[in-house]
Amino acid sequence: MLGKMKAGAVSLALKAFIGDRFGEYGEIEELKVDLEAARLTLRALLRGERQSVTVSVEHYELQQEGADVYIVLRGFSSSREWLTLLLTKLFRDKRYKIPAAAAKLLK
Repeated sequence: MLGKMKAGAVSLALKAFIGDRFGEYGEIEELKVDLEAARLTLRALLRGERQSVTVSVEHYELQQEGADVYIVLRGFSSSREWLTLLLTKLFRDKRYKIPAAAAKLLK
């Protein structure tokens, strides 16, 4: 029960975070976090599209360096082959610093 509540809180926070940064490209309709599998899945309606797309971060890792916490996105899949290729090219295996509070929720 606690795990589902935690995953729900992370989903809401990530939806707001991603919406703030990428909202000009479309709207996130749903975002799910699987804390045990370290996996994120979202469904979004991109501008100019008539149908939603689904995107998954197949695996993420958290890395700590001193007080700083980083997330590394290890693999992607999506309902559009071109989108999977683009996400992989731009974001795979790159480190992104995340707030300590967010890192605690993702663990």
